[in-house]
Order: sequence, then C-alpha cells, then structure tokens
Amino acid sequence: MGKCLGKLFRDGASREPKPPPAKPKPPVKARTIRLTPGTSRSEVIVVGQYLAVDLSNIANDDAVSYEITPYPKDDVIVRMKDERPRATGNVAAGGMDNALAKKMVVYVYTRSHSVEKDDKLSTWEWGPTGHGAVLLVNNDNDDFEENFDPDHKNSRIDGPLDLKDMSPMVVRMRGPPKLPSDFSIRLSTPPETADKIGMFCLQPDVIKKDRRLEDLSKMLNEFLTKPEEDAPDIDIGLVEMRDQIGNLIEDKARDEPPKQEDTPLKSEKHIIGPDTGNVVELDYRVDLRDNTTTYEFAVEGLHYPDITFDGQVSITLTLQRGRGSPIFEDTVVFQVAPWIMTPNTLPPLELLYSQAFVCEMEGGENLTFIQELQEVTSAASVPLVIVPHVDNRGDRWMQDEIELGYSHVPGKEVMPVVLDSPRDRGLQNFAKMQLLGKDFGYVTRYSQDEEPNSLDSFGNLEVSPPVTANGKKYPLGRILIGSTSPTRNQYGRRMMKVVRSFLKAQRVQSPIELYSDWLAVGHIDEFMTFVPARGGKGFRLLLASPDACYAYLGWLQGQGHGDVPLFEGKERYGTPAAVTVQQLLQDSKLREENQVFQDDIDWNRDKLKRELGLTEGDIIDIPALFKEEEGSGAGAFFPDMVNMIVLGRHLGIPKPFGPIVDGACAFESYVKSLLEPLGLSCNFIDDWSSYHLMMGEVHCGTNTLRKPFNYKWWHVEL
Repeated sequence: MGKCLGKLFRDGASREPKPPPAKPKPPVKARTIRLTPGTSRSEVIVVGQYLAVDLSNIANDDAVSYEITPYPKDDVIVRMKDERPRATGNVAAGGMDNALAKKMVVYVYTRSHSVEKDDKLSTWEWGPTGHGAVLLVNNDNDDFEENFDPDHKNSRIDGPLDLKDMSPMVVRMRGPPKLPSDFSIRLSTPPETADKIGMFCLQPDVIKKDRRLEDLSKMLNEFLTKPEEDAPDIDIGLVEMRDQIGNLIEDKARDEPPKQEDTPLKSEKHIIGPDTGNVVELDYRVDLRDNTTTYEFAVEGLHYPDITFDGQVSITLTLQRGRGSPIFEDTVVFQVAPWIMTPNTLPPLELLYSQAFVCEMEGGENLTFIQELQEVTSAASVPLVIVPHVDNRGDRWMQDEIELGYSHVPGKEVMPVVLDSPRDRGLQNFAKMQLLGKDFGYVTRYSQDEEPNSLDSFGNLEVSPPVTANGKKYPLGRILIGSTSPTRNQYGRRMMKVVRSFLKAQRVQSPIELYSDWLAVGHIDEFMTFVPARGGKGFRLLLASPDACYAYLGWLQGQGHGDVPLFEGKERYGTPAAVTVQQLLQDSKLREENQVFQDDIDWNRDKLKRELGLTEGDIIDIPALFKEEEGSGAGAFFPDMVNMIVLGRHLGIPKPFGPIVDGACAFESYVKSLLEPLGLSCNFIDDWSSYHLMMGEVHCGTNTLRKPFNYKWWHVEL
C-alpha cells in the first residue's frame, strides 16, 4: 500500500555476523463477507489479501447450481478455493454441490511479482539485528527568518535544510481508474501521538506555490530517490470484482479521466500534527498509463521520548468503505531518535563544532583562569569559546546551565543537541540564542509544579563510559544523577521529576541515582569524574577521597614535612588560608567531618561498582578534604581536583596549592604519579578566587562538545 521509507536502518556491515532467529510468517490478511440471495454485491480487494465469502445464506439442502466468475484484469488474477471440510483443490467456474459449500476463499495475487510485503517497516525492533524506521526531532533552526525557536515549533518547512532533517515517506498505489463512491483512502496516526509528529505533503505542485519552498523541487528528487534495497515496495493493487453470485459490476468510471486538482490532498500541505489533527483523506487518482499513483511526504519528530511517550509513532494507510471497518490497513512505525549524552572519555568533536566554553566575568575577574585554561585547550587543539559578560550576565557556571549531547538517524550526520537546564540564571538565554542554529538542536524540560533547586544544575548530571554490569551491556554508558539519600527521599533535594523522567525515557543510557545531597551544592562532579586511560576498561573512575588525603598528609609528616604550609599566599574570605601539614592532621573537628563525608562517598563508590560493573582496579582515589558549610552540607576545603575538564588526554585540574616539597606542589606530584602512567597530561589551573571560593571549580565553569559514540543507538538491546 505504501512505500514507507523513513530512516530505515539496514547497516548490516556493523552487525555481528550471526544469522537472525527464524521468525514465523505474519498471518495473511483476511476479510469475511456474507452473500444474500437476490442481492448484488461488489467488493474491493487488495493484492495479498484474501476474502472469505460466507455462502450459508444462499446454500440450502436442495441441489442447485450457481456460477462464480473470476475477473481477470491486467496482471491481477482472482481465484477461488473451496474450503469445504471434505473437499480439496480449486473450484472451477460452474456448478457445485452447495449442500457442502458453506464458505469459499477468494485469493488475489499478481502474475508479475510476489505480493509478499517487507514487514521491516511495520514494526520496530531494537538490537544489532533489529529493523525499523527512525525519526529525528527537528529541533535545530534552519529558519531563514532567524527567529530563536527550533524548527519543530512551527508548522511549515523552512527551506531545503529543514527538509533534510525530516524522514521521507512514499505511498504508492495501483488500482482501477476510480474507486466506488463510498470508498476512501486515509492516512492517520493515533490521536495520542498526533502532537508528536508533523507530516507534510511534498507534491511538486504544492511546492511551486510556496515562496519558501520554491527551491525544493530539484531537491525532492534526491530526497525521495533511494536504492531499491533500501526502499522495499509495499504496493497495493486495488481490484474491483464482479459480485459473488455472478452479476457483472459495471465500471462506469473506466473511461473517465482522473481528477485534476492542484493538490492530491483534501487538506493543507501540513496534513498531520498538533495544528491539523491526526487523519487526512487522500484523493484517489491514478495515471491511466499504468494505473498507479504516488504520494510523497516528509515527517518530522516534535517530541523526544518522555514519561507519557515511548518514542514510537505509527502512520497507517487505510482503505475504508463508508463508516465501516477498514478493508485494508498498512502501517509504518517510526522510533524517535533519543537524546544521547557523551562522557568525558570521548574526545572533543572535531572540525566545525570543536569547542570548549567558558564565561568571561566583568572587569576581567577570571582572566588568569581563562588564560591558563587556554593553554590546556590549545594543547588539546580545541578552540575555546569565551562567552562575554553581555551574554552570560554575570553567570560563570557554564556546566550547570547546559548539557551537550546529540541525536542521530541512519544516513545523516550527527546533530549536536543542547539540553538546557531549568536553573535559568544569567546564562538562561545562552543555549537558545548562541547554540541553537543550523544542525544544532535545542531541548529543555521544566515544570511549573516544582521549584528548581541546586540539584537541577547539570554539574549534577554525568554519564559513564560504556560498561557491562550484572550481565547487561550498556554500550552508550549510563547516566548518573545526584539525588537525596535513600532514607531521606521525602525531605531531601532531588532533580526535577520532569528532567529525570526525560532522561529515563531515552532508554539507551539507563540512569542511576547517586547520593549527592550531602554536599551543600549537591553536584556529583564534586566527588567523581571519569578519565580515558590506557589498559583495563579504557577508563578510570576518579573519586575524591578524604582518607587518601589524610594518608598522604601523614606520609608527608613522616618524611619530615609537617611544618610545610598548604595554601600559602591564599586567602579565604579575607583571612589568610595557610595551614601546615601538622595543623591539618591535628584539626579533630575537620577530621571528624571528613570521616562522615568519606562514608557518603563510599556509599556512592559501592553503588557505582554494582551498577557499572567496576572493580577496585578501575577506581583511583584523589586526595580531597571537605568542610561543613554552616549546616547546609559539605564544600571543598581546598580546590577539588576531581572537578576537572577532560579534553582527550589533556586534563585541566584545579590547582590544589598543597605543600611545596622539593620545589613542587606535593599534591600535584602525587596526582601526576597516579594519572600520567595512564597516558594523561596533568595541567593545573588556578581557580581559587574565581571559582573555588564560590563553591565551584574548573568543571563547573566550563563545558565541552564531544564526539558522538561510534556505537549506533538503535543497536542497543533493551
């Protein structure tokens, strides 16, 4: 009935060379009609369908004869098969014993080609051997009018670039010159998904009448032309028959030419969507040369999967008689491509979009920080985008405002997509006004029913590298979210439910909730990060560790460095911050607090080991100390070294200002001894005044656009 292309994934080269499991053949589509003596009845049958004709009303105990006449037309043949219990073989035209003939089955098929249809578009199946059509959420901005809303917020096609973000769908039909007047052909989607897609008619005569689309005529040929192996035919041959008691049905429309309306649709070019409803009726008209007709459409996604939407949208082509049940239906199922996060272990994106971001504060207050950060980004060959004060409006926390990810459909370039957090401070408009654009999408989630809190910032949102845990593979990693303690769910802080639900609904990066509410700010990037590494699983989990810090300080004291000061020359809110190794070790209150904080980190350590399949060999403890912030939770006592920016093998680490031993910072030397053997380059950045004293660090103030995974999300086995 329709050739529904979508973004059909058939990239067999990337699949494992194992045969797919045998699947049962789908049942043949069948309909039953009843015949009444003395009444003429006509029917339309679709190629590949069979019609069960109930003869019980015209068969009686007296021996009578009647005639069923096949109606050949072109290369379509109609044949009858006797389904009497004791009979076999075909029934010839002519008389038969009607005392036994209670039902006949009429098969419709073509001489020239098989009528078995390819079911790979009518269902969706995940996994390496899966199949289905894919739909991209059209949330970039190709609008020539340069507004600041994604394309899917309007109900039009904003030129050739916008069209490229849509999935093509082609409906082909073959049949008689005209259908009986009470028959109709419709396209529809379920009412509950009508606001999840936008569907447009792409007939050339429609395009020529639209100024915005006048350049699309040439492009449509490329857009809709696909290799035969990528576009399986699902043709529907409509056959008008004689009635089943032998009366010839007059085809009065045989010599009538097809209608010549400007458009083949009884609606506007935007035919299905939030503004137009979920059903559209097609004008049936065929080319008299070959009795075929073709309709061309483009489909865009409007919504990512979410709590009330699993991401699957079906579009059904229906042949219907009057208000009765459908005579025939054919369906294509689209899966909306998810939004995907990228972990620190993926390198920065190359070429056009290769960027790291940082905010410039008014009066050059963080100028030293930016200059030292530029040394790291230059070494990593990553351009640094410095967002001026006029755009950041005094908000320096770039990581907290946005999370950079992507969406992808087969056969297209990856589209970077920014997830805008609900925190909405000075950087509130940055994502929409500075990032949204051609081939750069935008999405956000916000609820009027919840007040944003610190845990809604995206320093509290990370993703692991690919892992295998408890026998299940997570080839795109697992999302990590900071939350309240399991015993304090009613009273503690949590990320907004609407954001958590959105992340879970993407399905391909199954989220894990960690415990971060013990921190005053409450972000997981304050106690953990991942770095790429040689050997092992290809990465290491770095955890902040008060125990490791006290152990190292004790070792330094044992080496005769107890009187060496830390934080020399630094101030903490107007008071000199310097303290010796011995004084730190003797601060019993601070040590007691850190024993509790270490327990909180260890709770997360155990959960990460369980949920990510990690061992102690995958984890590196980085010295850190925390202090209680006036009853609101823990804050870093000195620059928190796990809160770093990772640019490939180049690390931008908060400078800890530890004790100087042998002319070097002992903390820096210790961290280098742990990370440099893994192939990493450690670069320490002074963020003491510009970030640390404001309860943030390097990672909090930066962001990075990274390469997508090589692994295709549609291969994930759910």
